[in-house]
Amino acid sequence: MLSAQDFLAELQRRGVMGIRRVCLRDNRNVIWSLTQQGTVLNVHAAYGAASPELLDAFALVAKAGGVGSAVTRRAASTIAAWPDVWRAMEARRASRKAGVVTSCCATPEQRTYLRVLYRYFNLTRFDGDLPDDIPVRLSCRMVSALGHMLPDGDVDGTRRVEEIALNVDLMLERNGAERIDTLLHEMAHVADYLQSGHRGHGPSWKGWALRVGCRPTRLYERPVAQRRRRRDQVRRVPPVPASVARLVSDA
Repeated sequence: MLSAQDFLAELQRRGVMGIRRVCLRDNRNVIWSLTQQGTVLNVHAAYGAASPELLDAFALVAKAGGVGSAVTRRAASTIAAWPDVWRAMEARRASRKAGVVTSCCATPEQRTYLRVLYRYFNLTRFDGDLPDDIPVRLSCRMVSALGHMLPDGDVDGTRRVEEIALNVDLMLERNGAERIDTLLHEMAHVADYLQSGHRGHGPSWKGWALRVGCRPTRLYERPVAQRRRRRDQVRRVPPVPASVARLVSDA
């Protein structure tokens, strides 16, 4: 198995100079991503057993800074087609369903706030078509991401979504606009996945983003206020306008 440092060394042997760090992560849904302006490659931990051909594909994507050409799209398809990573993610999801619960650092008051906000935007931006019971949790472990949507797979021909998670820093006072935009961003992922089965930031997701009023861009690299120390708790509950609370309670 390759360590993160080994993985980085393999990329550098293939001519990749722009990546300064590789992070191996045991995700349930994300295969890979480029963050920190393309200098950090986040890779599912299963790729520690990547073959030379897979490492070649990662090198192509990393050198290009993402998927933007026919060559890099083929490389990304090679990466995504590797069956071992899908088995690893399925095992990760199964362990959670068996009782390993993802931690949520939200207070009860924050959970109520997030539920109200989700229901409000579902009613006003998505015509009430999204499931009402999708959990929205806060994560104090996110570093470069502001949020994610986690699909629960296709069961009996029906797609389901397990959760939406938001970076707890979004609850800080100066992050009001990013908090709203991020929630709408992830809700657009919910709508896109349930309707088309797509999970990325492709044309169908961008269509949803434009329709509901969030920026049709990725959530990495956006400037937000952050906790001074990662262990600091965030207990702030943003105010909810009376009209919003009334609409949700009447629905």
